[in-house]
Amino acid sequence: MKIAHSASIRVFCSEEENEEVTNGLKWLVPLDFEKEKIRINRQMALGFGDRKIVILEVSLTKEKQVKAFLDSLIQRLPETQKHLLLKQLDSRIDDQANFFIRVEKEILIKRSDLLVTDGGNCYHIKIKIAAFPSTKEKALEAVKAFLTKERA
Repeated sequence: MKIAHSASIRVFCSEEENEEVTNGLKWLVPLDFEKEKIRINRQMALGFGDRKIVILEVSLTKEKQVKAFLDSLIQRLPETQKHLLLKQLDSRIDDQANFFIRVEKEILIKRSDLLVTDGGNCYHIKIKIAAFPSTKEKALEAVKAFLTKERA
């Protein structure tokens, strides 16, 4: 059963940490980027004190890629983090059926582990849930089933 239409992951970093943060993106999306023609979009921005900030983003729209990402995500998420997401679910899904997760950047990079956070120094994950009709209520049901592995 199709869980999502698309997924995107965005992260902010300094130029110095660009390579390790890029490797973190590739760990999150366990696919051959070259073979799958997945691009890491890079943008530059200026932060406080004219500090250069790199914005990296990966967008997945092909069903096979989205499924591989979600399968990996659910396997790698510790049970405690799944429970946390379930408790916070109402605030993590918007009226357009988008599901938002933030995972701690340093922990992912250093330990290859996923820790859900509300802080800003993180990988921002946005998942467009496949729900019909595309309402928050239907998306809530779909994500609950996904997080608890109740597959129909």
